[in-house]
Amino acid sequence: MENSHIEQLNNEPTPEELGSNFNSMDFGDFLIYLRQIIKENSSIRFTIVADWLNVDKARAAKALLDGYASRFHIDSFTIKATSQQYQEDVNAFQSGVRWQEI
Repeated sequence: MENSHIEQLNNEPTPEELGSNFNSMDFGDFLIYLRQIIKENSSIRFTIVADWLNVDKARAAKALLDGYASRFHIDSFTIKATSQQYQEDVNAFQSGVRWQEI
């Protein structure tokens, strides 16, 4: 809770806010969004927590980690999903994207 409060004071997005933005934005727009945040604070590190949206977004999360994690300072990406949703794209979860069962 305290860490979340500190992030809000610094106008840095919480992991859940990042996840919500990831789900609502196109992939390219999300990269632009992260780039803007990094320009304001080059030492920032990101932890992203998103709700399951669909298989395409799970694959986009995998692509984000595979191709951009170091460049965009992404430490982890977690998707909250049911067991059934997890089974729809097990590969994405076995290659870096974390699964949080709901």
